Amino acid sequence: MDTKHLLLLARRLVGEVKFCVAATQGEGGDANARVVQPRPPGEDWAVDFITNRRCRKVREIERAGRMTLLYQHDADHSYVCLVGYAEIVDDRDLKRASWTDAHYRWNPGGPEDPSTVYARLRPDRIELWSAAHDVMPEPTGYSAAVLIRDDSGWRYSAT
Repeated sequence: MDTKHLLLLARRLVGEVKFCVAATQGEGGDANARVVQPRPPGEDWAVDFITNRRCRKVREIERAGRMTLLYQHDADHSYVCLVGYAEIVDDRDLKRASWTDAHYRWNPGGPEDPSTVYARLRPDRIELWSAAHDVMPEPTGYSAAVLIRDDSGWRYSAT
């Protein structure tokens, strides 16, 4: 499969989804999942979303340093899963630059509130499955295309 094509398709699909599921590893090893509203991925595929420092997901990100974001694209019968390193970012300039009135509903202290932070994912793996775009590696319909990032960039992986 063509890596460049898969990356372009994944970026398009992710860009068309408003909410995604963020999964982190709980203290007992279970996966904890919740819906978040991420910012669009950067050129390097880094994804941020606002959260509160007092949330369980913040503790789990700080402890494990990993997170998964799952984007389900219903219209194209597709999904994109971003997996990688995660960190908590307290960047007031970033908060100020991206702040909207809608953020006050969940973050009444505004961008100056130290409890309001960003969770940031830096993916090292992208999984993509799409019936509409015929991205269904063997066994057909049961496996996703997997892209792995290493020192030389993204590459397709059969596993």
